[in-house]
Amino acid sequence: MATLRYFFALCTLLFALCFSVQAQAPAKAHISVKPKDIRIGLSLEATEHVISLEGGGSVCTRAGKPLIRLRGGERLRIWLDTRGQITSADEYRVQIGPPLAKKESDALIQQIKKLGESPESVKLSDGDTWRILLGRFATLEDAEPLLEKLSAGGFEELWVTSEKRTANPKNSRGGLYGITERHERVALPSDGVLLKPSLEASTVEGKGAYRGRIEIYPNAQNRLSVINTLDMESYLRGVVPKEMGAWIYPAIEALKAQAVAARTYAYANLGKRSKNGFDLLDTPLDQVYGGKDGEQNLTDRAVAETRGLIATMNGRPIQTLYMATGGGATIDNTHVFGGGFSYLKGVSSYPNAPQTLLYKGIPAPSGSQSWLSWNIARLVAEGLLPTDQLNDSKMFDEFKPGEIKKYVTFLTNRFKLPASTLPTPKGTQVYIWMAKSLNLHKLIDGIERPLAADYFLQDAKPPSQDRILAGFLSRLGIVSPLQWRAQSVTTLDALQVLARIWAELEPMDLQEGVLLRDGQVRPRQQGPTPIRLGTPLLVLEEYPGGYLCMVGSVNAQVGDKVKWLNSPEGGSRLFVRRLDPDGASYDRYNPAAHWKLEISEADLVAKLRSRSAVRSLKSIDLTHNENGRVTEMIVRDQAGGAHRFTGMRIRGALGLRDNVFRFITTGEPPDRKFIFYGRGWGHGVGMDQTGAYGMALEGFTFEQILKHYYRGVTIQPIGN
Repeated sequence: MATLRYFFALCTLLFALCFSVQAQAPAKAHISVKPKDIRIGLSLEATEHVISLEGGGSVCTRAGKPLIRLRGGERLRIWLDTRGQITSADEYRVQIGPPLAKKESDALIQQIKKLGESPESVKLSDGDTWRILLGRFATLEDAEPLLEKLSAGGFEELWVTSEKRTANPKNSRGGLYGITERHERVALPSDGVLLKPSLEASTVEGKGAYRGRIEIYPNAQNRLSVINTLDMESYLRGVVPKEMGAWIYPAIEALKAQAVAARTYAYANLGKRSKNGFDLLDTPLDQVYGGKDGEQNLTDRAVAETRGLIATMNGRPIQTLYMATGGGATIDNTHVFGGGFSYLKGVSSYPNAPQTLLYKGIPAPSGSQSWLSWNIARLVAEGLLPTDQLNDSKMFDEFKPGEIKKYVTFLTNRFKLPASTLPTPKGTQVYIWMAKSLNLHKLIDGIERPLAADYFLQDAKPPSQDRILAGFLSRLGIVSPLQWRAQSVTTLDALQVLARIWAELEPMDLQEGVLLRDGQVRPRQQGPTPIRLGTPLLVLEEYPGGYLCMVGSVNAQVGDKVKWLNSPEGGSRLFVRRLDPDGASYDRYNPAAHWKLEISEADLVAKLRSRSAVRSLKSIDLTHNENGRVTEMIVRDQAGGAHRFTGMRIRGALGLRDNVFRFITTGEPPDRKFIFYGRGWGHGVGMDQTGAYGMALEGFTFEQILKHYYRGVTIQPIGN
């Protein structure tokens, strides 16, 4: 599963009809699967772990007999003495073709056997399909002869995968030990230990604190398995914030949808990794699980308010696949993992009719507004710059000393400074006058140097007695060196410099947040609590690239990112609606909604070579669906060979975030550069986590969200 950390984490438009499902009460009937504990694999590769127990406790045999007593905060190193006998847990195998249904996989196996090979079919639980694997290799290079043989045999879609070894090597173990803080070495049972804290949690350093049982024991690879066993609802408290954190997407209905999806996935995949001694991993290979350390109040609430609810079809938990962001549309599972799950169909993440809220401000000025900047907008919003000045002709006229003096007086009064008694000069000397009126000249003695002024000003010629002050203003970015060379000063020039001096003395406290349906805004990175803005004085739109436009009114879409400047008297002096680069899509809130990647031909060939039979590159041909997602990629090499990629192997081969992309090239082979433009982050199947957040902002319930991304399912309790 893809997460929303970070970030984070990032498919073009689908203009198909997006529907709204009325929320239904959970079905009364209970399904056959009962709630039970779940076993999570936290670590499988290390030979030692440092642990501690909340409130102290005991390290016991796996049957529960105490062995070592620990005080609260006391640490114990559990170490497996392997005596150098460590078996690598990884091997490389060649996958032929995409995941296939049973009948098609059996036919492919017979075809491969004609080459004298012994293929193996491995069931893919997420797709109810089979992968066809061949060979076992210690390195990628070892797999190359088999790739060449299969390619020569006419197989176009070949892929090198990294797998965990299934063999059980018999290595001599030197024993399992506990090393105390007093450096005492205590022999531990060869089959491992159980941690019993006096309070709630056991801590595994480098991993975190965990509720429930923690067992640590040697595994088949002569390393240590760390397994956390706990009840399902406690497990979900550590999953939901890691997959869709409340501080990133603080919308309760979206978090509830994530809780149901995560619970369903867990029940549908119990025993998925039973051969390794647990059910699921704590990584994106299954679901990211952070234990007690990851828990958040709002996600705890989402888990509690959906307790026991799962998504089903025909009385069975479905495969609730999900990804970070689908780039505007999801795709049928058959194109990615294979299988015919009717509920995993591609859907749009665009609303039919986005909800909007009207905001009105002062009338918009005439002209191009090429002069508008954040600093100028602040002058207007704070009442310093009158609205009759807001037009192109007045902004580009030569400044009038009387007007500039009025603006400077506004700031001297604001900062409780004495009014300037100096006459207002003409030309570039006005910059010096404004700086002196606001006391910036008092900062240069002993700090600024003549040579530094020469460095910035070069051939500019402000008065010699003020050259150091002029250099100081240029160093701060208040006055450009180019402005010192100008023959005249416009009203805009003077206002920009004055606004920069103001920002230097009092930075603009511009707030940011997301617009909600009720007209409130949720401030950025301040949790889920919204606030209400007062009536704004000035309304702006911000376009991609940072361009600003003053508008008389705006219909802002629910979910739009907005900025505002609070008024000391209440209300908002300034309201800015940001036109999102990703348009109206529900999943436009992820930083990876659009992305770009540049890569040289040599690096691209190296990527392809590391996972496939491609050894050179002539061309790349793409097949797109109606939403811009690549469903097939044919890479043609210099020898004329065609190499086919489908599903997740497309983005894996190219090192891209998603399969929704186009590319252009510059230069000639072998010095070409490939420039990829794309959308989305993840496999594109099932629930779009960012889209779920966008739908929640628009007022959809968690059931409506789930039934949008998982077609035809029922939301019902799993049991008592």
